[in-house]
Amino acid sequence: MYQIIYTIPIRISGVCPDGIPIYGFGVLLFLAFILCTWLAARRAAKLGIAKERIQDLAIWLFVGGIIGSRLTFFFVEEKVPMDTFFTWAFLKRFFSIWDGGLVLYGSIVGGTVAFILAYFVFLRKHGLTFWQLTDVVAPSLAMGICLGRIGCLLNGCCYGGVACPDCYGVPYPLAAAPRFDYTAQGVQTAAGFTLDDSTPLARVGVVEKGSAADAAGLRAGDLIIEAIGKDIQVRDDLDRVLRNGEWPRGQNDLTLTVVHAGDQEPTQIGPFYPKSIRLYPTQIHESISTFLIFLVLLAYEPFKRREGSLMVLFLLLYPIHRFIDELMRNDTERYALGMTFSQFVSFGVFAGAIGLSVWLWRCQPAFKATDPQPA
Repeated sequence: MYQIIYTIPIRISGVCPDGIPIYGFGVLLFLAFILCTWLAARRAAKLGIAKERIQDLAIWLFVGGIIGSRLTFFFVEEKVPMDTFFTWAFLKRFFSIWDGGLVLYGSIVGGTVAFILAYFVFLRKHGLTFWQLTDVVAPSLAMGICLGRIGCLLNGCCYGGVACPDCYGVPYPLAAAPRFDYTAQGVQTAAGFTLDDSTPLARVGVVEKGSAADAAGLRAGDLIIEAIGKDIQVRDDLDRVLRNGEWPRGQNDLTLTVVHAGDQEPTQIGPFYPKSIRLYPTQIHESISTFLIFLVLLAYEPFKRREGSLMVLFLLLYPIHRFIDELMRNDTERYALGMTFSQFVSFGVFAGAIGLSVWLWRCQPAFKATDPQPA
């Protein structure tokens, strides 16, 4: 997991004092936008649609998707009150998409609204049909989710629950959200050790055997006097350093300066790289699943008999995967019947896709045998 892939060594005082970070999540969003736009334009060219039309549409979809996903994140997951919606602090957070906080179903709703607006504002006058365009876009949508979930993995968000001892799983580094969440729940330690509760000093209580802290030489009874270059006077100082919001984004290593019991001179421990407990890699599940959906859409295309069939097929397949994958996720709130917001939406999308398929079958004219095959 790499929240920050590279830091450009250009320092801007007060903004980027350590250089300009290139975030892994943002890089994957950019790659998804470029690749999916190219793919849709290439497919559209086979239908005689100018690539400029698809490129314009892609911008509408990207902006609409970002707005929809961010609004859903803040209103559904963070429950931001309406009276703070137009404050500068909220607007600053709203546009900080590199921090994550994008709800996929929100982006689908926002992208759908943008698609409809784009069609009626400028695409329709070029003689393009609505359902023809949806079929052009459908495989790109699947590929975009595939790449986007890799970005989620790099960012450390959208993670799964604790993997069983004999199951496969992925541990996450210090900067990832699982470390903060599972430490708060008492499921794991923050960095492989606990502190002695009998003293206000930051004295090590127990070091987990086999942990990165243990391998680095941290011992029970060590007095921590410095962590990642910050002075530690009492245990609350160390708690603040390791806390979410205080911990530097993208930093996955921890360096401590300690005084061993019975010693007078300080000793540096690390840098070492603590890991979270192993979790189900739900981001990888979704990347694999949506890539398979992408292949299914391409394989089915020569056999489709009505415009819009590819989009309907995507809307039938994706909710099934998403509902199952949500069963293994542990980063979203559960509501009635123990279901998440995305599971409820999956039901709605699947039901809507069934209704849409019936409508297409009854109202959309089928291709004739003499018609050219769709691209």
